[in-house]
Amino acid sequence: MRGIAKIFALTILLLASAIVFSPLIAALCGTGLQTKGLGEAFRGTSGAYASSAGSALVSAIVSVLIGVPFALLVERARPKWNRTFWALGLLVLMVPPYIVAEGWIVLLGPAGKISKPLAILLGFGPSSHDALDLNRFLVPAFVYTWPAVGVVMGGCLFPIVALAIASTLRRTDHRIFESARIARGRPGIRRIAAHILVPPALGAALLVFAVTLTEFAVPQLLRVRTIGEAVYEWIQEGDLASAAILSLPLLPLVVGAGALGAFMLMRSRVASLAGLEGEVPKFTAGEAGGAGDVRAGVATFFALIPALLIPAASLIWLAVTARLAPVVGAGTHRLLRASGFLNSVSGAWDLAHNDAVRTVWLAALAAAIALVLAMLLVRAALRFGWSPLLGGLGAGLAVPAPLIGLGLICLWDHQWSVWIYEGPAIVVLAWFARFLPLAIFLAHGALARVPRELESAAALAGRGPWERLFAVVIPNALPGLVAAWLATYVLSATEFSATVLIAPAGAPLLAPSVINLMRRGQDPEIAACQCLLLAVIALPLIAIAAGFGLRAWSQRTATSKIERALNR
Repeated sequence: MRGIAKIFALTILLLASAIVFSPLIAALCGTGLQTKGLGEAFRGTSGAYASSAGSALVSAIVSVLIGVPFALLVERARPKWNRTFWALGLLVLMVPPYIVAEGWIVLLGPAGKISKPLAILLGFGPSSHDALDLNRFLVPAFVYTWPAVGVVMGGCLFPIVALAIASTLRRTDHRIFESARIARGRPGIRRIAAHILVPPALGAALLVFAVTLTEFAVPQLLRVRTIGEAVYEWIQEGDLASAAILSLPLLPLVVGAGALGAFMLMRSRVASLAGLEGEVPKFTAGEAGGAGDVRAGVATFFALIPALLIPAASLIWLAVTARLAPVVGAGTHRLLRASGFLNSVSGAWDLAHNDAVRTVWLAALAAAIALVLAMLLVRAALRFGWSPLLGGLGAGLAVPAPLIGLGLICLWDHQWSVWIYEGPAIVVLAWFARFLPLAIFLAHGALARVPRELESAAALAGRGPWERLFAVVIPNALPGLVAAWLATYVLSATEFSATVLIAPAGAPLLAPSVINLMRRGQDPEIAACQCLLLAVIALPLIAIAAGFGLRAWSQRTATSKIERALNR
């Protein structure tokens, strides 16, 4: 029986590895790489490589500058406020970076709602009050530069650094800080804090660097030419070999940065006395009281400005200031016009509702299948000691999205596989290749927290493996499993970089459609498209919140009934 289970687990592991790495192998080996095309492929791309590397470096720095103070100050807040601030900080991860980039353009771009009036007010604009002169005046376009790409991505990804710092702090025995203070004073505290916090901060920053290096949508919206744009252009021209050649220098840099970052984060898990004592701190720092709550609130406010407050202000501004004139034209193929927010929402729905419905069910299906596959892999890893093999699957997160799209084209664009290439299956495969490792890591964290004693007790009671899974493991790991499904759903529904390359003709997905509408529409249409995408993201959040609320209500009702029965 154990041998059959091991064969089944090995089959699932090989299947997951094929899903994650086959696009990469196909992109590198199946495009007919030729050294004679190197010169033509790399001609004029040095600036694209520099922009990609520069924006990734800025992103890593910004994420550290925002994430480290946020984590340090929020962890000192009282529990009620601590949970609130962390919920707001993690909400940033739910907002697609290209929505944030559009918010920056609307508010801070050359004709921004804030930047242009502010520049005129400060005397940088034309001295004339003529409307034509004012309309011609443009603010210097910092938004359309590679440092702006780094700022936007760093603001979107700072929770990765904050989570790494908070995780290390919670595993640290704070007696060492007190000992350092007694021995060396404040310099001793700073030295110990640096030894403990620098490795996780640097490891998380390397992950942010790797993610930004492969970002495609934000540079495209901000008109910054990166290597992803160059790869996309070669694919559009049908020259897959040149596209693969351009991706080659990017691959080791991304994989190296991601692997080194993950290694440093894993090492930081045992870089404290508490980690050596079972990861249970013997002493924790006291709460800072009301002053600590205020400092944490201020840190949260400034942390949310780049990636949450700016896009929210942009969306509200566009919705409130939109004109409410009627829409001219009829039919499902009418063009959107600057005709008011409500009418623009209706028009956006008319144009993209099929894309939205298709995206919701495909993303939900992909997330569900990925979660089931991840649970099976994690159960096998915990049973047979295969956790290092699951860590190897994590390298799939560092594969650039354009390479995944290119590899899927090479794999499935054939006569025998036309039903996959021209159907929704190709999209699901792309999302699996990108986000299955993340689902595995999140599921591993959820299942590993279930005490083994509970499952052993169920086994002694005569429960079989599947009964133990559904009766003991899943109920106790449910919050973490729901978080894994939700993260996979959101990332899949908002994925653009690979989806735009392999989306079937005649069946577009919402993210590419929304970005195209945002680039071509006027102010109300931009707000309408953002609302449509955010509604797709919020749909499962509302359902999950309602489910947990109903569960809590039923538990309170049952408890109150028991108390009334006991009082009688």
